[in-house]
Amino acid sequence: MAAVLQTIKSSFRDPGSQVFAGGDEGGVYRLIRAEAVPHYRKLMESGLYAKLIAEKLLVPHEDVTQQRAFMKENEGDIIIRPHTVPFISYPFEWNFSALKEAALNTLAIQKLCLDHGMTLQDATAFNMQFLNGRWTMIDTGSFHQAPVLTAWGAYRQFCQHFLAPLLLMTYGDTKLLSLFARNLDGIPLDIAAKLLPLKARLQPSIYMHIVMHSRYMARDFSKSESATAIQARPISRASAYGLIDQLAGMIRKLNIRKTETVWTEYETSHTYQPQEFLDKESFIASSFARIGTGRPLSVWDLGANTGHFSRLMANIAPQGSSIVAFEYDDMTVEAGYAASRSCDKNKPLHLWMDLLNPTPDSGWAQQEWKGLIERGPADMVLVLALVHHLCLSGNISFPQLVSFLSRIAGHMIIEFVPKDDPQSRRLLKTRKDVYQNYHQAAFESAMSQHFTVLETKTVSSTGRTLYLMKNHA
Repeated sequence: MAAVLQTIKSSFRDPGSQVFAGGDEGGVYRLIRAEAVPHYRKLMESGLYAKLIAEKLLVPHEDVTQQRAFMKENEGDIIIRPHTVPFISYPFEWNFSALKEAALNTLAIQKLCLDHGMTLQDATAFNMQFLNGRWTMIDTGSFHQAPVLTAWGAYRQFCQHFLAPLLLMTYGDTKLLSLFARNLDGIPLDIAAKLLPLKARLQPSIYMHIVMHSRYMARDFSKSESATAIQARPISRASAYGLIDQLAGMIRKLNIRKTETVWTEYETSHTYQPQEFLDKESFIASSFARIGTGRPLSVWDLGANTGHFSRLMANIAPQGSSIVAFEYDDMTVEAGYAASRSCDKNKPLHLWMDLLNPTPDSGWAQQEWKGLIERGPADMVLVLALVHHLCLSGNISFPQLVSFLSRIAGHMIIEFVPKDDPQSRRLLKTRKDVYQNYHQAAFESAMSQHFTVLETKTVSSTGRTLYLMKNHA
């Protein structure tokens, strides 16, 4: 029986194309409707596509119209098959440096568009994804012909999706990026203007792109020329390029004040003895080799800290594997992202994630953007030095934890940390110990409901134990 193509719900906003996934051959397909084909032809024939691919700024694709003709809605439609992005992430899960790189790459794409008589009609951060260690555009339908230079139609969207959150993280707090999760079209400029300190708002570039821009958007266009008509006015080449260069120069200068937290220092302050830590590394590496098939694999590292074990996975996994490191502390995510840039292959993607409140399904009808669970399962999930945090700090029971893990993990390496371990005792200093069921026998019993233990190893004098497990499903 033939596999059914599934519509990618987040692509419904583009009238010129539709994205599908699955089918007999798997992968992702984009239907480019006949009315949008001239834009696609311009992209391909102008040299822009070749330039973007050479600079790794656009996901490559193949034209499969002849093989997938049954997908066409009307004569003249084109079907392309973009290379698959292993893991789709969202801007509110990124760290500052990731958002900054994605912003600069978006501007670089728009500048190349201007060089080739085209423009980006969308500047949403959701169109930028982490592919082969680089922030890359995935929306081939965003490129439109622009025979006459006009104001950039996606300027407002760029400011809301990139500039405003970067400024708030620079002049306020990196945690302000979480506002993006409640404003999926980017942080409103009037909100950004109110939250930025006076010294920032008075800077000419910020005043123009945020403060004045927000006031312009609040205008009553019913009594004057419409915003669309104003945007359609021809502008000079210097003005078109000048806007992009000014935004890029402004963003390059932005930096956050990096602070040390208890978690950024964890890799040098943990309680393992040197040989114990080496034993832990050895168990993880051999366990991963045991499940390896030679094909690219997906690995999720939950509570990854600065990503030491994510990088271990990146180095031993087959080329093309997807390594995603999740961490709650934003400064630790930033540190891990910087450290992982040096990986020769399979550069890990570091994401901010509160595992006690992970990203839910969101967007229109809660079907536009998939939550964490729906983006799984992963071939291998690492749960290292995390169980005691979730269960002793978060009051998550073992059955609840196992139920969650069973939905996201094919194989799993999980570490049980006993209650008398120094790190567990530290967590219990400020709370009453009501965790009578927090012991190894109860942990193993709960795990057995969904997982089979393939191997175990005690790796510390305090009784920390690693388990390699396989999901029953």
